[in-house]
Amino acid sequence: MSGTAKTDDRGRIVIPRAVREKHGDRYRIVELDDRVELIPLRSDPIEGLQDAVGDAFEGKTIAEIKAEARQTAREEALSEDTT
Repeated sequence: MSGTAKTDDRGRIVIPRAVREKHGDRYRIVELDDRVELIPLRSDPIEGLQDAVGDAFEGKTIAEIKAEARQTAREEALSEDTT
C-alpha cells in the first residue's frame, strides 16, 4: 500500500487503518537527509531485533547480548584512537 498524507493544523498525520492493522500503532520516527521513515515498533523489542538479524543471537541471554555489544563498542573505540 502506498499513498500520500498531509498534516493537520496540529502537525498530525493519520496512518490508514490497513497499515495500522498490519504494522501496529507504535512507530519510531527516523529523519534521514532526504526523507522521514516510520519504523513499526513491536511490543517485544527482542522479537523485532530477531526479525532484523535472524538467528544471530539465538540461544543467548539479553545479558550476553549486551556484554558482546559493549565489548565490540570498546574494541572499536580503542581501534579508532590508534588510527
